[in-house]
Amino acid sequence: MFTGLVSGTGKFHSLNKSGDPVLKLTTLFSREVANGDSVAVNGSCLTIVKIAGNEYSFNVSRETLKRTNLADQMKGDLMNIELPLTLNDLVSGHLVSGHIDGVARVRSIAKMKGSIRFVFGFTTPEWRRYIIEKGSITINGVSLTVNDIGSSTFSSEILPFTFKKTNLKTLSIGKRVNIELDLVGKYLYNQRP
Repeated sequence: MFTGLVSGTGKFHSLNKSGDPVLKLTTLFSREVANGDSVAVNGSCLTIVKIAGNEYSFNVSRETLKRTNLADQMKGDLMNIELPLTLNDLVSGHLVSGHIDGVARVRSIAKMKGSIRFVFGFTTPEWRRYIIEKGSITINGVSLTVNDIGSSTFSSEILPFTFKKTNLKTLSIGKRVNIELDLVGKYLYNQRP
C-alpha cells in the first residue's frame, strides 16, 4: 500500500520483454530495501528481484506492461519512486494500491499563478464514474486532486514543489501517463446494490 507521495525519482535503464519481463532502473532509496520488497515505480507496484549497487531489477507482468506506460520509457527517463507504507507512516496523500487501471494522455499544460494545470484525456468510458471533482487520482504514482471533470477529460493543478520533485516536469502533450483511480471510490461504487 502506498500514499502517492513520491519519495524520489530513478532513471530508467532497460526493459527486457523476452521471457519473464524485467525492468531495470538506477536510484537511491531513502531506506534500505531488499529482494522481494515492493516499490511503486511510476505508480505501478513492482517487486525487486535483484540489486546491484544502485541498479534495481523488477519483475513486470504482461498485464502490467499492457496497462501501463512502462514500455514507453527510454534510457535515462525519470521514473517516480515510492516505498510502501509502514504502520508508523502518516497517510498524507491518499490510499494507493499500485495497481494501475490504465493510461491517459496529456492534452494540455498551462502555467498558472502558483501552479501548473494539466488536462488529461482518457478513452475508457467506465473511468468517468470513479473520477469526481475534488476527489483523488494518481498520475505516474503522484497523488493529485481532480479539479474539473468532463466526459473523457479531467484536469489537475500541480504545485511547484510536486512538479520539481517528480517526473511530471518531463511531461509533454501527447505523452501517456499511468492512472490509478481512487481506490475507495472503486470499492464504494462496486458495493452498491
